[in-house]
Parts: sequence; structure tokens; C-alpha cells
Amino acid sequence: GCLSNLSMGVKGAIFIMVGHGLCSSGMFSLVNVFYSHSGFRNLYMNKGFLIKSPILCLVSFLLCSSNMAAPPSLNLFGEVLMFVCSYLISFCFLVLLMVMTIISAIYSLHLYTSTCHGKVSEAQTSLETVSYSSIFVLLAHWIPLNFLFLFMP
Repeated sequence: GCLSNLSMGVKGAIFIMVGHGLCSSGMFSLVNVFYSHSGFRNLYMNKGFLIKSPILCLVSFLLCSSNMAAPPSLNLFGEVLMFVCSYLISFCFLVLLMVMTIISAIYSLHLYTSTCHGKVSEAQTSLETVSYSSIFVLLAHWIPLNFLFLFMP
């Protein structure tokens, strides 16, 4: 977007960079919360969090959907601008961007479904609830990610 020398491309790149900064740090915090409550780093050992903490799964869904550029996230507006800009430059760039977006969305959905749904692993014995401070930290990443576009020119 920045190399396209179009104002639309630069704005799209800025939106994606800010959105990625908020969303990726929120996703890393989310993974830390999963790890601190299960003790496992393996994605398949962290199943069934919907039973343990529904509010954590709600925030997890919000972050994962924002990561795959669902409305009204800042990532959506940046990706739309990048799609238009890449179409103006080259159709090959547009196809490459579409493939990368689809792969990213598939991984975000896989992350959400594999951690929140399914049967709780037998290795997870801790039934402690997630603290409100952890939920607040995750929401502190999600709220600006979805409402910052209102204040952008």
C-alpha cells in the first residue's frame, strides 16, 4: 500500500498497521490467558474453554473476528482500501492479497473453535475462573480496534 504511491494505499497501510498492532497484542494476551489457566501451550490441549469461562470465549471470538477483518474493525477498512489499491496496481497483487486474507481468516477461526469448543481435555483439572482483570486487558485491545475508525480522517 505504501509503495503504490496512492493516498488510498497509504491510508489502508496505516489502518492495517494500527489494527494489527492492537489485534496481535490482544491475541498474544489471549494466548497467555489460555496458557495460564490450562498449563498447556498445545492448541489441541486447550479445548472446552466455553464450559470453563464463557466470557473469555466471547472476548476470544471478538478478537478472532477482528483479526479476520470482520465489521466494524479497523482491519476491515484497511483491507478494503488495500484491495482497491492492489486492483488498481495489478490483478496479481489482488489475487495474492486475497489468498493471504483467506488463509489468515481460516487460522483465526481454527484458533477460536479449537480452544473454545469441544470436550475439555482430561489433562485440564483446574476449574478456576478467569479474572476480570484478564478480561479487561483483552477488551482494552478490542475496543480501540473497533471504534478507532470513527476518529480517523
